Amino acid sequence: MATCLYLTLCFSALLPSTTSGQTQSPPATYPYPAPPRQPAFQPATFQFPGAQPSPFQAPGGSTAQPGSLGQIISPPVQQPNAVQPTLNLGQPPANLSQPYYSPTPPPNSAVPNQTLPNSQFGVLDLDVTVPRTPTQRLSVGATYGSDNSLVGQLIFDEKDFDITAWPRRVNQAQNRRAWSGAGQQFRVEAVPGTELERYLVSWTNPYFRNSNYSLSLSGYLFNRDYFDYDERRLGGRVGFGRELNDYLSINYGLRMETVKIDNLRVNTSAQLNAAEGNSDLFLASVGLVYDTRVFPYLTGVGSYLGLKFTQAFGDYSYSRGEIDFRNYRTIYQRPDGSGRHILEFRTKLGFSGDSTPIFENYIAGGISSLRGFKFRGVSPIEGGVRVGGAFQWLNSLQYSFPLTQGDMVHGVTFVDFGTVEESVELHSDSFRVAPGFGLRVQVPYAGLGAPLAFDFAFPVASATGDEEQTFSFLIGVVR
Repeated sequence: MATCLYLTLCFSALLPSTTSGQTQSPPATYPYPAPPRQPAFQPATFQFPGAQPSPFQAPGGSTAQPGSLGQIISPPVQQPNAVQPTLNLGQPPANLSQPYYSPTPPPNSAVPNQTLPNSQFGVLDLDVTVPRTPTQRLSVGATYGSDNSLVGQLIFDEKDFDITAWPRRVNQAQNRRAWSGAGQQFRVEAVPGTELERYLVSWTNPYFRNSNYSLSLSGYLFNRDYFDYDERRLGGRVGFGRELNDYLSINYGLRMETVKIDNLRVNTSAQLNAAEGNSDLFLASVGLVYDTRVFPYLTGVGSYLGLKFTQAFGDYSYSRGEIDFRNYRTIYQRPDGSGRHILEFRTKLGFSGDSTPIFENYIAGGISSLRGFKFRGVSPIEGGVRVGGAFQWLNSLQYSFPLTQGDMVHGVTFVDFGTVEESVELHSDSFRVAPGFGLRVQVPYAGLGAPLAFDFAFPVASATGDEEQTFSFLIGVVR
């Protein structure tokens, strides 16, 4: 108590007195909160070990006795044996972009002329350690829909793969030290089904040899039982691409496969008869992609534009050009970003040469194509066989809106329109239009990998021979 009173009296005696009638200068303003008001005398300075003695210490390092200005006792402070940083006290930088910790002290500063170690601009190197998140995923599930019937799904995905990290010991393979650590992508798919089978192995290096180029390799086996024939494809693909900027990329690809067509339902189509048996197909392609979507799926803003040209050679020689455009706009959303009303427009345009085989022709219809028609129910017909066409133009305008507070259930209204023709031309009597509505149900806590889709479409314009279907659906469960 006595010590506190003594210090208070000492500080009071040292403060300058003000005389009535004198005008004091207003406090200086700073672009950020002003530093504490400094007394008229120089405050005591805490010294690190090895620094110069305090001006308030007597020669020899002993503290002066009370009774004068230099008698303010500066208590000793134990500091680690380190170099003292120069702290700019009370002097704002010339602009806010300059560091508050300056490399050299300002003029008339009581801080010794010492700088930060190993730094010319007051910047320190920091080592940051972050935990590694899991990069492997195993998905097991099934889907059932109006297009592909019942299909199982087994997927293994590794996003930090290293094709050169072979295991040298048994325990390396067990503790996942092998085959990982280079940021490559490795994927294995097994999709067996009642009408569809697909098996795929793919590897992708997004930064090939530490560059902006990507390299991908894949091999696959595909079987599909159509109404008119059965199709089997065995092949592989080599892809090469480069990101030109954040939104634009270019890619090149070479697809090589053997196609087998058998189990023909009828013998009345010249195109189908010509494709029966085994065929070797090679396709070289170049594509340009402009993508401004924030998320590729369930996006509400941005657009996607894909341009692709393909040249086929081998048993068949033809050229093909394709345009894929998608645009998304958020019409309304809640202040927190949920409850979005999204307007979506899609269009696909495709041209193919006259020598295109039947298994490469365009055929439309189904929940992922023209709703209101059966899967592969929109196509030119030859001899009672849906042979497809060399030209397609498919469009969809859809408006989605939430029906529940948690965005679990969405309603959609849409209109699908377009056509598939034997050649590049449009006919009013074969142009298809089908408006409709539907539901999208998403249950994230149940492990669903894709929303449940239920659509009702009502064709108001169709062509002779089209197979119409009012209700289409897709149910998928992935864990």
